[in-house]
Amino acid sequence: MKLATTLILTATALLTLSSCGTSKSSQSAATTTVQASTVTNAGTKVVTSCQKSSGTDMSVNISAVKNSSGTINNSLVKIKFNRLSAAATASGNVIRFFKWKVASNQAYMDQTPATVTRYVLSSGTVDQSAATSITASTVTTSQGYYIDLNDAAGEYQVLKAVVYNSTGSIVGQQNILIPQFLGVAADYAYNADGSARAQILRDLHPLATADITGWTSTTYSNYYAATCF
Repeated sequence: MKLATTLILTATALLTLSSCGTSKSSQSAATTTVQASTVTNAGTKVVTSCQKSSGTDMSVNISAVKNSSGTINNSLVKIKFNRLSAAATASGNVIRFFKWKVASNQAYMDQTPATVTRYVLSSGTVDQSAATSITASTVTTSQGYYIDLNDAAGEYQVLKAVVYNSTGSIVGQQNILIPQFLGVAADYAYNADGSARAQILRDLHPLATADITGWTSTTYSNYYAATCF
């Protein structure tokens, strides 16, 4: 059964995670990857389908995924690792993925780890059965991973990658915004209803602290296009 935890809306509250749960089925076989990095909605705001997130423990690219019908599959994303730290890849370490969201001024984390299916980046061929963890030492830059978020309604905003050692202790972790989201940080600062977005989410935007003076829609499109795979 899915185990959910309600957390106070602070960055500290989302830095610790110790429990895990049962697996969920993978949906990767019925999908095709998103080709365009950005689209324009009715309000002419840039929406990105891809991004790159870098931190002390890892650097990853993440991309939205389309169903065979051409619509975005909210339950599925794909990632690739560009870098893992030596601490993260130590013998016995595993990586698990979790999803969390902010609603009504509180953060909610689903403590059931997402199901992950590995594939070959160059061919798209799935080469490892679905599981709820990745052996960190086996990760290479030639592999990609489909992550089943089990979130058809698209309610969750953040993917959390957590590295555990052989005793179950957390070695490292990283929070990554789930595409699609507004690519301009100033636009992302507000929810669809005009209310201010939670600061804990705004801080995760890939351009939150970047100097974007003079950027145009083309600049944004090119920036995010470079992160697609």
